[in-house]
Amino acid sequence: PVLLMQQMQSPHHYNMKPSERRLLSEARLIIWLGPQLESYLDKIIKQQKTAKVITAVHTQGLHLLRLRHKHSHKPADDGHSSNAASKPHEDGLTDRQIDPHLWLSIHNTIAISRHIAAALIEDAPANAHIYEKNLRRLLEKIEQTKVFVYTTLQSNKQPFIAFHDAFQYFEQENALNYIDSITFDEETAASLKHIRQINSLIKTQDIGCLVYQPPEPAIVRSLAERNQLKAVALDPLGQNIQASQNAWNNAWFEIMRRLALDFHQCLTP
Repeated sequence: PVLLMQQMQSPHHYNMKPSERRLLSEARLIIWLGPQLESYLDKIIKQQKTAKVITAVHTQGLHLLRLRHKHSHKPADDGHSSNAASKPHEDGLTDRQIDPHLWLSIHNTIAISRHIAAALIEDAPANAHIYEKNLRRLLEKIEQTKVFVYTTLQSNKQPFIAFHDAFQYFEQENALNYIDSITFDEETAASLKHIRQINSLIKTQDIGCLVYQPPEPAIVRSLAERNQLKAVALDPLGQNIQASQNAWNNAWFEIMRRLALDFHQCLTP
C-alpha cells in the first residue's frame, strides 16, 4: 500500500503533485474518505475507469452526523456536481451535509475496517485467510482502545467549547458536554457578534475548557487569558505523531488515545 497524503499535510489545503496523480492512475485499489473532506481527490476519483474505489463515507452501517452549522471542507457547488457527489446515505443525508470527521467514531471505524477487509478479499481471494486474521486482530485492538477511551473520560462531563467543530463523533460517543464552537469553517474568521456570544457562554455555562487544533489561533489565546480557561491542543489527524512505519500502522489508535488523555486534561478542574 502507498500513503498518498503524508503525515504533516492537511486535507483542508492540499494540492496534489503530478507524481501523486500518476500513482492514482496506476492503482488497482483506492481507499479514500470521501468528497466532503478530500475534495482534491473528487474529480480524479470520478475519472477512474479501472481501479476499485472504496469511499469510506459510503460504508453501510455508519453512524453519520449532520454538520452542526453549514460549513464544508469542499469548495462551493459550481452547479456542475455529479449525482455521486450528492448521493444520499442510509439516513437521508448527502455528502455535503455530513460531518466528515467520522474516523473519530469507534463504531464507524469498525464498520469501515470490515468494509475494507471485504474489498481486499474480493480483490485477492487467495489471501482471504490473511485478511480475515488481520481483521480479527484489528477489531480486538479497537475494542481495547474503546475501553481505554471510555474509562479515561467517563467522569469528564464539564462543559467545553472548541475552536473548530471537528470532534462531534468523539464527543457524542463519549457523552462529552460540548457547548459551541468559535468557528464552523476554518477559512472564515468568527464574527464579533459570535465572539461576544462565546464570551457570554463561557460565563453563564461556567466553561473552563477550550480545545483547538494547532497552531494556536490568536482568538483562542485571547479567550483563554481573558476568561482563565484551559486551552488544550488536540490532534485528530495525527500530525504530531512521530513518523515511522510502526507509528503509521498504529496512528488511529494513538490519535484516539491522545484525544482521550487531552480531553481529560482539559476537562478535569
